[in-house]
Amino acid sequence: MEQDREAQLLWLGLGGLAPIGVAMALVSLRDVMLNTNVALVLVTVVVVTAASGGRQAGALSAISAAVSFDFFHTRPYLQLRMTSADDIETTLLLLAVGLIVGHVAAKGQRARSSAETRRGAIGRMYRVAELAARGDDPADVVMAAEAELTALLNLQSCRFEAPPFTSTFERFERSGFVTGHEHRFQRGGLELPAEGVELPVLGRGQLLGRFVLDPTPGTGISLEQRVVAVAMADQVGAVLAAPTARGTNHG
Repeated sequence: MEQDREAQLLWLGLGGLAPIGVAMALVSLRDVMLNTNVALVLVTVVVVTAASGGRQAGALSAISAAVSFDFFHTRPYLQLRMTSADDIETTLLLLAVGLIVGHVAAKGQRARSSAETRRGAIGRMYRVAELAARGDDPADVVMAAEAELTALLNLQSCRFEAPPFTSTFERFERSGFVTGHEHRFQRGGLELPAEGVELPVLGRGQLLGRFVLDPTPGTGISLEQRVVAVAMADQVGAVLAAPTARGTNHG
């Protein structure tokens, strides 16, 4: 999460500064380059920024590009004032096109990110299923599930507990929602309760244990991630319910 915030801040900075730098660099070509071509170059900067940095960086880049175009490439130069109707129209079109393209590019970025998240979630579930199918020691399967759940749900920590339990938490239901919890949504999905939540592990209709999830504050978890987490707990439940696993202490 911290790395994501730093990357976002970096792209916001680039979104604001890159169009200014490009517009300044094109000043030397002002006498030989049409203003419409200058605007196209600045739109390219906006597209690159939005595709890599997201919608906010793209919007900031579009505004910066329009202001830079006005300041450096329209008369009177080095003033935020235009006397030519053509320059006014070009500036407004630059801003509009920049915002639209930035929005579209950002949507494409989110779609790619969502697809990567889905592939990652399926891969994590597969790794736990593979251990279960190989007949690995139940304790190893539990440890693997703890690690995969931590990564899948962006948790601070995750631990397995066998009954009887000595503490109570709000419950992560099979639907992917949390009982008795005021549903708060952050970017990306549902935010889990800050005080922790339990994910029951069921096998053959019996409660065999639970994963206690310690979430990262401010992190949204998508429905797909939550459904995969339930499926992962079911895989652990199937392992623990197997005859060879009975009587083994997994707490």
